[in-house]
Parts: sequence; C-alpha cells; structure tokens
Amino acid sequence: MGISAARAAFWPSAFLLVYAQGTLEPSTLTIAGLRVEGNQYIDAQAILITSGLYLSQKVRVPGDDLAAAVQKLWRQGIFGDVQILADSVKEGKIWLAIRVEERPRLSRFVLRGVNKSQAKEISEKIGLVRGTIFTETQRLNAQRIILNYLQSKGYYQARLTTDIEPDTGKNTVKVTFRVERGPRVKIERITLEGLQDLSAGWAKRKLKETKERRFYRFWKRSRFQRKEFEEDLERLTRALHERGYRDARILSDSVWLVSPKRLRVHIQLYQGRRYYFRHIYWEGNSLHDSTTLSRILGIRRGEVYNPTLLERRLSMDPNGNDVASLYLDDGYLFFRAEPVERVVGEDSVDVVIRIFEGPQATIRRLLTEGNDRTRDRVILREVRTLPGDKFSRSALIRSQRELLALGYFDQEKTQILPLPDPSEGVVDLKYVLEERPSDQVFLQGGWGGRIRDAYGNVIGGGLILTLGLRFNNFSFSRIPYKRAWRPLPTGDGQQLGLQVQLNGRNFQNYAINFLDPWFGGRKPNSFGVSAYYSIQTGILSDFHLSILGLSVDLGRRLRFPDDFFRSYLTVAYRYYTARNAFTLLGDRGQAYVNIFALRQAIERTSIDAPIYPRSGSSVILSVEATPPWSYILRSGYVPQRDALRLLEFHKWRMDAQFFVRVVGNMVLAPRFRLGLLGRYNPALPFSPFERFFLGGDGIQGFSIDGREIIALRGYASPFIGPANGSLAFTKFTLELRQPISLNPAAMLWVHAFAEGGNAWGNLRMVNPLQLRRSFGVGARIFLPMFGLLGVDYGYGLDDARDPNGFPLGGGRFHFMIGQQL
Repeated sequence: MGISAARAAFWPSAFLLVYAQGTLEPSTLTIAGLRVEGNQYIDAQAILITSGLYLSQKVRVPGDDLAAAVQKLWRQGIFGDVQILADSVKEGKIWLAIRVEERPRLSRFVLRGVNKSQAKEISEKIGLVRGTIFTETQRLNAQRIILNYLQSKGYYQARLTTDIEPDTGKNTVKVTFRVERGPRVKIERITLEGLQDLSAGWAKRKLKETKERRFYRFWKRSRFQRKEFEEDLERLTRALHERGYRDARILSDSVWLVSPKRLRVHIQLYQGRRYYFRHIYWEGNSLHDSTTLSRILGIRRGEVYNPTLLERRLSMDPNGNDVASLYLDDGYLFFRAEPVERVVGEDSVDVVIRIFEGPQATIRRLLTEGNDRTRDRVILREVRTLPGDKFSRSALIRSQRELLALGYFDQEKTQILPLPDPSEGVVDLKYVLEERPSDQVFLQGGWGGRIRDAYGNVIGGGLILTLGLRFNNFSFSRIPYKRAWRPLPTGDGQQLGLQVQLNGRNFQNYAINFLDPWFGGRKPNSFGVSAYYSIQTGILSDFHLSILGLSVDLGRRLRFPDDFFRSYLTVAYRYYTARNAFTLLGDRGQAYVNIFALRQAIERTSIDAPIYPRSGSSVILSVEATPPWSYILRSGYVPQRDALRLLEFHKWRMDAQFFVRVVGNMVLAPRFRLGLLGRYNPALPFSPFERFFLGGDGIQGFSIDGREIIALRGYASPFIGPANGSLAFTKFTLELRQPISLNPAAMLWVHAFAEGGNAWGNLRMVNPLQLRRSFGVGARIFLPMFGLLGVDYGYGLDDARDPNGFPLGGGRFHFMIGQQL
C-alpha cells in the first residue's frame, strides 16, 4: 500500500507508508532508489523530473514531501491514478516506486447526425488531435463547441451525447459524438419595450445579426446566436447614445420557443430623455488656444449629445480632421485628451476636455515584420517616417497607403505599431505586414468587334484569348543566385511581364515588358522597356497587317503641387506592314508605316488600396505626339509617299476616377474619360491608326492597329461610331460598390452602375453631352493568381446601330477576365 493521488489530496500526513515487510513508523529517510512503473507512452525520466523527487533527497515519511510529489503529477492531467510505494526501507534509506496509470489516448473520433461539410467544419473547430491524451476537459469543450456551432446554424434545440469506448490500439479510445439536430429554428418576431419617440423598425435595423424571418431577405438568415445577439444589443445601446439618449440601457432580454421551428425575442430597454451639448471647456492646453481647439472639434452649443461624435472629433477621425492630429502631426505622440462630462439641468451636458500634451517624440528606429519575400529596403524606401524625424500620424497614414499601393501585402492586416519610450522621448515604428500572392497567371477573354478589309470581308474578331505571366515583385539582381529561384527571384519590387494573345490563326500578339520603379535604388525614378509583335491575316482575303513595337519609359515622382504627382515620359517606335488592310489607306495595296512618338503623362494617384479603393482619386493626363514631319521636311515631304511612311498625329487622353466612402465599406466611384486624335497639317488625312473604338467588353491589349478599345456596358460590338474607328470619345461612369468579402485570397464585391459615352469620326461634331446611356449591375472577384474576374448585365437605353443597321443597345451580359471595364 502507498500514497495515492486521492488520499494525498486530503490527508497527506495522516497515513503511514506501507511496504511488504510491514508498517513504517514516522521518520526522516534518504531516498536511495527511484523507479517508475505503469507508464506506456510517457518517458520515465520526465515523470521523475515532474515529481520533484531525486536521489539522496531527505523526506519525512509519512509527510508532505511525497504528497506534494503526487499532486505535481496529478495536476498534469495526463494520469488517471498516481501512487508512490515503498519497495524497501533499511538503515535510514528508502527505495520508492512511482506507479502511474496513464489516461487513454484518442485513436479517432466520429460525428454522427451531421452532413459531411458540417462534420468537416466542426472537426476543424474542436481541434481534437489523434494520438493525444483525451481528458474530460476536452470532452466538455468539444461538446460546447459542437452545440454552439449547431445553434449558429439555426438548430436551437440540438442535443448531443458522447460515447467513449476502448479501441483496438493499446490504451486508446474511440469517441463518438451523436447529434440530434432537431428542426431549424428561426426568429418569428422581435418585440421591443420602452421606446418612446423612436420606431421599432429603427431599433430592429440596428440589430445587424439578429433579424426576423422575412421571405424577401435572402441575404441574411433569421437565426438566433447568443454571441451575435449580445453584440447587437451593444450596437443598439450605442445607437441610442448617438441620438442623445445618454441614459439609455438594456434592462432585460428574453428568448423563448413558440413552436418547434419558431422563437421570439423580447427586448426591454430604458430610453430616457434626450440630452444636448451646452459648454465645452479646455484645460491644460498651452500650444494651441481654446478657440482653435473648439473650431477643430466642431461641436456647437445646442447640438444633440453624441459621445461617438465627440470621440471621433477628438482622436478617432480616419481622415485626420480631429484635435489629436493637430498634436500628433507635430510630434506630440504622448498627447491625450480626456473628456469629463457633467450633467447640467434636466437635458444639458457640459464637457471639460483635459489636455495632456507631453513632450515631442522623435523616431528612433524602423522595424519590419512579416515581409518574407520582399526586401526591407523595398519597404523602407516607400515610407515617409525616417529615423530622426518628428513623429507624425499623417506620415504614418501616407506610409501605409504607399505600402498598400505596391500590391504585395494584405490591406486588411497591414498595420504600423508605434513603440514609444517616454523616458527617452523617442518612438520605434514597427511595420507589421503579411505578404499576399502578387504574381499572376493572366487570363483574359472577350468578344472583339468584326474587322473588315477594304472590300468588306471579315478579317478578324470573335473570341480573343490572352495568356500571360506577370511577376510584380521580380528581382533582376538576384538572377545569378540559385537559391533565389523559388521559382523566380523575387523581392526587389520590379515587374516582368510575358504575354501571348490569340484569335485563332488569323491574329497573334507577343509581348514582353520590364519595369524597375526605383531605377538605381536611390530615387523614385522608374525605368521600363517593352517590346511586342503582332500579326493579323485575313480569313478569306489577302489581308495582312503586322506591327513591331518598342518603347522606353522614364518616370519620376514630383514634389509640386504635391508628392502624389508622377511624371512619365515614353519614347516609342512602331513599324506597320499593311496589305489590303483598311479603306483609310486609300488605293494603296501595300504600305509600310513608321511611327516615332513621344508620350508625356502626368498622373496623380492618392487611392488608399490598389484592389478595392475606399478613398482617394486617380487622375491621368497624357499626350502622345509624333514629329510634324510635313512641316519639318517641308519640300522634301511628299504626301502620297510620306503620309504613311512617316505618320504624324497627336493624341490626347484623360482618365479621372474618384472614390468616396458612403457608409461602412460601401464606395461611390465616379469616373470620366475622354480622348482625341488630332493632326498637324489640315491638308493631310487623319491617321488611320491609333483610333478609338467605343462599346463592347473593352478587350484590353487588343492592339491590331494601335487602337484603343473603351468598354461601354449595355452596347455590343461592333462599336459605336465609324467602322474604322473614331477621332474622339467621351465616357462617364458612376458605380456604387458594396464588398461581400475583403479576404485577399478572394476579394468579392457587387456594384450597380450608370454610364454614358459616345464616339465621333468628325471633330466638329463632338458633343460631350450627346451620350449613349446605359445602366446595370455586376460583380467582381479578385483572385491573386488570375487577376480580376467579373460579370455585368447592362441595358443600353439609346438607339445605337452599326453601319449595317444592327442594333447595339438593349440588355446584354458582359464577361471579363483580367481587365477593368
């Protein structure tokens, strides 16, 4: 007989240690031997260490030492029984044996009464691992998780039993969770008691996750979930406070079943009287006077009391229009503003705002975390917070925006953590990032318009397919290192693109491009090169058109008017070989065209995220022009010979898009685009190339003749305007976007749109207000490996027809892969 866990827990010193030769009298003995028995999986040495017993240790027998050893082993939760026995005692020495009985291990667990998808979700949630010790705590935790899961699915009356039985393995058990789901229960009615001048409908709308059953509400199920219900009650209370009901609170709530499939929810609340702001006082402000602070706060006497508004105007405005920004942008990181409220009279509140300015903080170090592929220098060159600078919150916000614009990091998980050291007056900034896939397998498809030769024969159009690879975080400098090929060298923020575009055998296009946004590594000056070759042949005619294009791009960041501006300069050369190509070529059966062009673009981009922007704008103005050969060469210029051989034109474009947050993550996105193709010499015809085509799906990169295709949803191809392309176009778009999921692995949103556009073949007929209008709805999903995918249904309102009289408007679906409409 020995000391067991159960006995030692209550009477550790009341028992005599018993061994084979008889009963041991109380005495102090030296441990001369220790052994472990009964262990099957757990190492004996680990058991000895956990017990705290060791050789040559003096212990009082019986006494607290051995009882404490039993308790240490018992608290591990892995033994069903623990005993310490005496093998032998002689000459003041004792030989002890620790006998343990291990708890059984889980060999497998089974879920009965649920379908396969539910069983998979539950298995991931309960976290049971085969081969580990199965305890009573694990059983109770698993049962709780299963019941909570079933209730979240609407099975409010679900029942659960657990069967534990020995399995075939040594000291293993099989656990079976048997579920009786019962009927799915939905909320029949929500009643509220205590509202005075507010409607029950208003209050129910504040319950975002707890909804009554309605046949038309397909996007939200009427399930009762206790956790979400508690959050809804807090949300309702906060909404009442924001309306001035400062004393509003929830008194009680009740939930009961009225039938096997229906339940009711009753909420009793106290609304109280409405309060108003009276006086606002400032204390402790020495840098800025009270008048300035009150102006920024923007709360006037007599306004409805709103604690959320007060908090936002003090320090929580995401746009930086708050009192805290005034201090934080000037380095006062330790600034605090604590409002103290005092009720005056029956319905007024005075607020005393106590200011703690503190010292200015200087940035000491910049730290990065989570950039597994992107090099630190790529991150640090984008930030606006440098060591030695004064702390500035606006600089932090700008730095975060620049990092998200790279497209390498998850915009929902990117954050900047200030780590202040008040004793030194400094702060370390830690950039916490999470890389997301940025490389893309670029798939693009759509229907191109019918293209005809000089004799009216169809030479192209139909399904255009594009396959490309786009590496957005490429590293040219790491190419020689074998370890960097995973599968390609990455981390320097360079871009490499390869593309193949096909329309059967009669159209092929091959392109390659490279861009380094920080060429040289010291200044934000970009350098890029690109080349492409395309060939188009007729189906039933002797049509031939091939294009070889080369370009070099230089870009730089501007400081005026602000550093959101960038300038891009492109030098391009394009060589066309055309045979029986277009009626615009006149009676020439074959022509060779050279285009030497210079393109200057000014861009201002301040969007907060590249995929789903919620604020900011993107405006691009560009002009592309060739030399005026007819004026430069003068008498040496022969129009019939040189009008195509040395093509001349100037092309102007504008694209402006704005993003305005409406509520939550809902975004209003207006956009305006225009383009114009001009000529220098009125005696020469307009360029037959580089024209605009409006309508259809807007297949990006379809460069048969340098044409630019602009989508106009609700209208089909062929395009609005002349069959050979237009000299000018305008397009207006208004979209209202609502995200469904902002998970970077699959970002999804829906939108409604209204847009209008038109194209003209004669510049004298241009009228920006004469539009072909349409409206519709659509959805977009962004998959990192494939880019942007989407579908739209647009309805064209106006009567637009192609040259053959075919109607282009009406209701139409538009599918897109890889491009923005």
